[in-house]
Amino acid sequence: MNVLLAHGSSYAAYAGQLERLAGQVSALLGEPVGTAYLSDECLPEDAVVLPLLLGEGTHMRQDVPRLIERSNARLLPSLAGCADALAALVVEQMQQQSKRVQALFVVYRFTGFEKIVAALYAQAKSFSCHGMATLHGCPRVADVLPVLQGTGKTLRPVVIQPMLLFAGHSLDECLKDVDGSDLRIMPPLAELDGFAALLADQFIAGTTDAETC
Repeated sequence: MNVLLAHGSSYAAYAGQLERLAGQVSALLGEPVGTAYLSDECLPEDAVVLPLLLGEGTHMRQDVPRLIERSNARLLPSLAGCADALAALVVEQMQQQSKRVQALFVVYRFTGFEKIVAALYAQAKSFSCHGMATLHGCPRVADVLPVLQGTGKTLRPVVIQPMLLFAGHSLDECLKDVDGSDLRIMPPLAELDGFAALLADQFIAGTTDAETC
C-alpha cells in the first residue's frame, strides 16, 4: 500500500488537508494511498512510504528509518530528493501571471533544507528579482520584503511562496509580518496545481526502481 508519511500537527485542519492530498494522489495513481504520522507506532504491512518532509534533519536521519524498520516497510526518497522538480513547479505557478515580479520564498529554516534552497535559487533566475527568508533564523520576512518592494509611493509587486506543505501554525507565523495590496500570497505546497501529480510520480518511480532491481 502506498502511504504518505507526515510530520503531524496540532492544527485543527491538518489531518483533513493530509487526507485530501492523499485522495488526490490516489485518484492519479488509480490505487489506494493511505496516510500516517511520525508518531505512529507502525505502518501498514508492506507499505511503500513517501515522507512529506522538505528537510533532511533528525526526522529523516533517525525517526523515519526507525519507523520503516519497525514496520518492514519500503522507504522512498523524501521531497528533498525531488527538490529540482518541486522548485520548478513552484516557480511555474508563481509566474502564471507575470515574470516581472519580485519573488520571495519562505523556508522553514536553512539548516537541513539546503537542497530545497539551492533548487529554488537555481530556478528563480527568471524572476526580475528574488529573495529568501526563513521562519526560524535570519533573515525574516520583515527583513527581506522591504528590499524587494523598494521605497516610494509605488512599491514593486512581490509574490510570496511559503515553502510549507499545509496551512497551519507555521503558515500563520509566516504571514503575520505580511501586509499590502501589492503582495500576492501563494498557497501552501499541497494546494498548488501539480503537487499531487509530483507525489504520484514519486510513487511510480519507486515502483519502477523496485521492479528493475
